[in-house]
Amino acid sequence: MLMNSQTIRNFAIIAHVDHGKSTLADRFLELTHTVEKNKHEAQMLDRNPISRERGITIKLAPVSMRYKDYLLNLVDTPGHVDFSYEVERTLASVEGVILLVDATKGIQAQTIAHAYKALAHNLAIIPVVNKIDMDSALVEKTVTDLATFLGVPEESVYKISAKSGIGVEQLLNAVIAKIPPPVVSNVDHSRALIFDSYYDPHRGVIAFVRLFEGSLQAGKKVRLCQVDVDFEVQEVGIFTPDLLTTEELSEAQIGYVVTNMKNIHDVRIGDTIADKQGVSLEGYKEVKPMVFASVFPTDPDDFPALKKALEKLYLNDAALQFEALYSAAFGAGYRVGFLGLLHADVSRERLEREYGQSIILTPPKVDYKSENGALYEPIVTVTIVTPEKYMGVIMNLCEESRGIFLTMDNVSQLVMIYEIPLAEILANFFDRLKTVTSGYASVDWEFKEYRKADISKLEILINSEAIEEFSDYVVDIRAPYKAREITSRLKDLIPRQQFEVRIQARYDSRFIASERISPFRKDVTAKLYGGDRTRKDKLLNKQKEGKKKMKQIGKVEIPKEAFISLFSKK
Repeated sequence: MLMNSQTIRNFAIIAHVDHGKSTLADRFLELTHTVEKNKHEAQMLDRNPISRERGITIKLAPVSMRYKDYLLNLVDTPGHVDFSYEVERTLASVEGVILLVDATKGIQAQTIAHAYKALAHNLAIIPVVNKIDMDSALVEKTVTDLATFLGVPEESVYKISAKSGIGVEQLLNAVIAKIPPPVVSNVDHSRALIFDSYYDPHRGVIAFVRLFEGSLQAGKKVRLCQVDVDFEVQEVGIFTPDLLTTEELSEAQIGYVVTNMKNIHDVRIGDTIADKQGVSLEGYKEVKPMVFASVFPTDPDDFPALKKALEKLYLNDAALQFEALYSAAFGAGYRVGFLGLLHADVSRERLEREYGQSIILTPPKVDYKSENGALYEPIVTVTIVTPEKYMGVIMNLCEESRGIFLTMDNVSQLVMIYEIPLAEILANFFDRLKTVTSGYASVDWEFKEYRKADISKLEILINSEAIEEFSDYVVDIRAPYKAREITSRLKDLIPRQQFEVRIQARYDSRFIASERISPFRKDVTAKLYGGDRTRKDKLLNKQKEGKKKMKQIGKVEIPKEAFISLFSKK
């Protein structure tokens, strides 16, 4: 179906995490008869099982809906700060957004952050207050706050319940009325921006694109501008949300392109698909990981499979960066960069569940830079949105986290902005903030700069062997606490061996903490007697399988769960 660009609307839903984006998308799908009501699973666009189990959106999700005489291309987006790069890519592909705010929670940190991003892209913004039918909803206050924040009349704020459907049809009509149609280029060449992709073993890389100029059809010869690689389009189509083949993708449409390319390194998010006359579109601001961890296969023979899994995950996650490394303790693996702790944890789970990898992920660390013998640590600008009564305890928390106060404002709630070292944020800042505010504060952060710091390396040794993966740089005042925390936790996590295990922490050439695990000898076949060889073999094989879940550091066996536990900080 060929479309006139005047009848196309490209838009996204943006909000703080858990404000109802995916539920609103469900109602749109039903209203447009893209799916049948009551015959689909809730949060239909959240198809990733990890996303469903965690109750958060971790991937952008496009869908095309036909409504009246219009083609509505919607992109549902994540709300968590760790996945804000998904929002960035989405905003470059649409002309407008629905800014959704939960009436029971009000404006929160990602509400502000995402709104500023939309304004920076000069997008039309439709303000919407959701969950108006909840008993705890403060509808009129939230409407006033949102209107004040955006500088618009209160009458322009839509009031809906995405769950029950109240006001959703009026909002869908507002998308047509208030979000402008795409601008027509009137050029004779084709250019499409790749905003996402994934790998299909039979059809190669499938690229998600926004077509800015011209058209694409199966059989068309095009090239990838950044890598200057030619290919022939195998298939084009739209999302329903399943892939639906169409004759062509016309200008201003959002859809997919089957490339049949097997080299996943050639297809990059942010690249441009163009014909020979086209040049590269602007693309996206490069995403730089702020948190790094090492990933190793539990079985060294699985290293090639881990490499393939990381490459496929990277294709679907532009923020992921990785490079090969070798550890004396763990063997061959990869140093992987993430945007935050949640991003790291979700990536680990995706590697295990989607790509069948059995891996060890070492505790994430920030990336320090060394210049002229001095160490520099990353500093982030932290925005905290909170009820005013928690101002004092939050200020104390930020000061304890080496924070520097910048400014304070009052939008609908108190907005406090600090500069805080990223290492402090990673430690337990979010958990402590949740505790001192009873869960009422929300937070967003953005990298600012590297700043000189008074830090040294805290080394963790097991039986006198320094383990790089457990070691980290810490400031002087944190060293004793960090040393005791890691050594005591490792004592609990490492099982007793047939010899003594000594765990030590060394800082500035001094040992400042230590633990000891006493030895014992265990013979798994001791309880068997006589000539029952079959039962002995069965037990020995069971023990052998158990050892695959262990990692050998010198002679010490450490279970994989120890690394996961240290990572989760629970």
